[in-house]
Amino acid sequence: MTDPLNGKTVIVTGATGGIGGACVRALFARGANVTLVDRSPERLASLAAEGGERSLPLALDVASEEDMARMAAETVERFGAVDVLICAAGILRTGGQPRMVADTSFEEWKTILSVNLTGTFLANRAVLGQMTKQGRGDIVNVSSTSGRQGRPFDAPYCASKFGVVGFSESLAEEVGRIGIRVQTLLPDAVDTPLWDQSGTAAIRPRELLTPERVAEVILYLITLPRDTYLLNPTLYPSRQRARRKPASPAAANRETVS
Repeated sequence: MTDPLNGKTVIVTGATGGIGGACVRALFARGANVTLVDRSPERLASLAAEGGERSLPLALDVASEEDMARMAAETVERFGAVDVLICAAGILRTGGQPRMVADTSFEEWKTILSVNLTGTFLANRAVLGQMTKQGRGDIVNVSSTSGRQGRPFDAPYCASKFGVVGFSESLAEEVGRIGIRVQTLLPDAVDTPLWDQSGTAAIRPRELLTPERVAEVILYLITLPRDTYLLNPTLYPSRQRARRKPASPAAANRETVS
């Protein structure tokens, strides 16, 4: 049986991150053409080399309207289509430590939302024209369990991830009738560089999702039968530890951040 991803063209934002990188490698293994979008030319070049002629590395900023328009245009120019968009770009904090809303700067708020929420909007909007012409397309926007239940001391991140869920649901209602499927995945804590930045590295790896497992679920979502979609699936590790809401920013550094 032919792999449904073989020869398809997929854009991955946050392509050199944990989830994004795992998606890219899984897509290469299944014969897809991949546009890799991230801000580091060096890391992009290294990962893109694994895909050879089936890769298009683009050092772009998801929070830039111009860059996202370029992402879509160069993908179509190179591969002739945009079959799938996976939005995996995201940041947790700019200052490295959890903090109360009263101590959160406006700059940090704007930066986190510009990447996590505005970046998702711009990337999605950029591919809609081509997907509409094709009469088909798949979009998976990566949110978080923090987009389902707010966590103290990371309000900007939680707000951005709640926003991704609401935005994706709205877009799905708009474009589903023309063959574009929009789904959102809400993974729990994942063993990625973002996790390393969270100050929670003491949590044992067996209590975290692996990027590869998350990528496996994302690829499952984009290969579902066309008359099917999953509404905001939430992904947890099988060995999830008991959860308690942290009582302070210091305690938040010892809790799971997803």
